Amino acid sequence: MKRTMILFVLILAMLPVAAAPADVDAERPFGCSALIAGKGTTVDGSILFAKTEDDTPRDVDFLWYIPRRQHEPGSVVKLANGGTVPQVAETWGFFWDQNPGTPFSNYVINEWGVALGSDACPSREDSEEALAARGDIVDGGIGFELRMILAERAKTAREAVEIAAGLLDRYGYSASGRCLHIVGPDEAWQLQMVRGKQYVARRVRDDEVAVTANTYTIREVDLDDPANFICSPRLVEYATERGWYDPAAGKPFNFAAAYADRGSYDNPRNTDRTWGMARLLDADYPMTYEEARTGIMPPAVTPDRKLALADIMAIFRDHYEGTALDSTASYSISPHRGPVRPICWITTHRTTIVQQRSWLPVDIGTVFWRALEQPCSSVFVPRYLCAHRIPGSFQAAPVRADTATAARVDFHFDMPDTTWELGLDTSGALFKLLGDLADEDYADRIDPIRETWREFEETAITLQPEIEKAALDLYGRDKALACELLTLYSNALAERSLEIARRLVETMGDTIAGGSSSGMAPAPGMGKENCTPESESRADRR
Repeated sequence: MKRTMILFVLILAMLPVAAAPADVDAERPFGCSALIAGKGTTVDGSILFAKTEDDTPRDVDFLWYIPRRQHEPGSVVKLANGGTVPQVAETWGFFWDQNPGTPFSNYVINEWGVALGSDACPSREDSEEALAARGDIVDGGIGFELRMILAERAKTAREAVEIAAGLLDRYGYSASGRCLHIVGPDEAWQLQMVRGKQYVARRVRDDEVAVTANTYTIREVDLDDPANFICSPRLVEYATERGWYDPAAGKPFNFAAAYADRGSYDNPRNTDRTWGMARLLDADYPMTYEEARTGIMPPAVTPDRKLALADIMAIFRDHYEGTALDSTASYSISPHRGPVRPICWITTHRTTIVQQRSWLPVDIGTVFWRALEQPCSSVFVPRYLCAHRIPGSFQAAPVRADTATAARVDFHFDMPDTTWELGLDTSGALFKLLGDLADEDYADRIDPIRETWREFEETAITLQPEIEKAALDLYGRDKALACELLTLYSNALAERSLEIARRLVETMGDTIAGGSSSGMAPAPGMGKENCTPESESRADRR
């Protein structure tokens, strides 16, 4: 470890300070991507839900398990903008992938397998102040706490949507707009919310793959189909009153066209990513990226094959290689530093793939595969739903979320400054450094990194049936023992990923220390530390 830390200091001193690519929209540096594959599109009948988190280079992730809790009568949930929601008597346990200080970049999966993550989808709606004045935002509205409340109260994805609808009808949504992905073992939904009290939720069909990248994707809405749509009571009426939809034109109501912010609806930074996912799902996808840039992408794609877990991993490592959008000239520059914003990007600090298999006990059937930093140079490590004990290297925060006594909103938005001071013995710093080193000489370094992680992931995927067979055999006789087996297995893979990442860093560190051909000049700072100005508002983060 001492040698590793010496290398770490040396590398930091030699890496140049990276600037954001000149052609990237400086006002909107973030951009999360999401995909939900229905059970009819996968090789084994599972639902696969993949989601990136893209924020600033300073952002970190801590993984917690918040257990079931009992609450006194009269208890309330404190909301970020000052309001409160009455608390229920008992709340379910859930994993919280915490991104401290951010209102909307937190990923949660509860003990019933209900997983929630979101994409910012700006709307054309008025300001919070204007909506509050006319009663469409009450007590500051609901935002940060929404997914937490749903995780604590819902046993199914549909129940989560129904609870959310009640909260939105009561308080209104505080942010400009958002797509909240809600995925359980049996079905998946996308809840697309507008600032205020307008929203629509659409069930993802079993035979399709929904793709989303920071703009609304729900188009035609069947108000007479409650099995597949749950809408705000005045969804169409309100859009008509605002002049965003004209029934007399003879066209079906199109939610995205009516409510999306004009700057996001056909923004290439968004449409390129949805098109990029679509063309990897269907080699003969009929739409070009130029057509997608007009804002006409459908909400979902029919894939040309049955999808495996490895297919989803590959999609989220994509940089448009082999297409007209590939601007890297065979990696002569890093694909994270070109003028076009791909799916895998320099601001990606977490990618999660949730594997939902309803035919297994949820403790075994729900697995989330988590990769830190850019997934092309990182690794997806599985964790089973009942593996609540998490290695300390993934929980390096100075204050623990699972034992915090402050209200969650106070805890989350008032973390000590030392929260972001991570050493190389922590998962966040280690994978961040690995990504930085890969970027400095991407053409020469990415292949050995990818081959190393390919072997890791293939081994984990190959072992999965055997591990689950043993756990399932134990589960019927001793549930606690089965969960202990899955915990030991999950933690062993997590710790092993850190060992391998450290070895990769040391190998590249030796090259840098001995002199390399990458042309790096001494400069202070860490590779990505200054990519995004700290003045960037955290209010609309993904």
